[in-house]
Amino acid sequence: MTKTLENIWLYSNIFYKILLVFLSSLLISISAQISINLPFTPVPITLQTFSILLLGLILPKQWALYSVITYILEGALGFPVFANFKGGIGVILGPTGGYILSWIFAIIILKFLLNFLPRFFALLITSIFILTMGSLWLSIFVGLNNAFKLGFLPFIVGDFLKITILSLIPIKK
Repeated sequence: MTKTLENIWLYSNIFYKILLVFLSSLLISISAQISINLPFTPVPITLQTFSILLLGLILPKQWALYSVITYILEGALGFPVFANFKGGIGVILGPTGGYILSWIFAIIILKFLLNFLPRFFALLITSIFILTMGSLWLSIFVGLNNAFKLGFLPFIVGDFLKITILSLIPIKK
């Protein structure tokens, strides 16, 4: 009987973790659809970075990573989870792909920085990393001179607002 209870616990724990990853990737998908297309840049304003950073704050590192990777794989497979209900590998290889791929490393960076920096500064550095990687990738399409103007500057105020809100949310460690 004890072995049966152990198996039930094991399977329920695995089910819980799979559900956690699925729901977290769903959160990213939903936040991608809350977007504003700017007429002068191929990069929309979305709530994705807010969701990525939130997951980085509330989930253990491995589960936040699994969630982000699951989201990226869903999009790469063609599910319409990226901004404006887009999907496919073309989105990842397109102008916004650098932002999307940077989220994997952003989770790792955020978790590392949270060990010795106040939350606001860890989020700020991580946000700057995301914008920098996204802009560098964008430069392939618009040139290095334009990438900063089109992929970094328009998002500073919004990202500052996002990290300020995330800094104020009471989250237990």
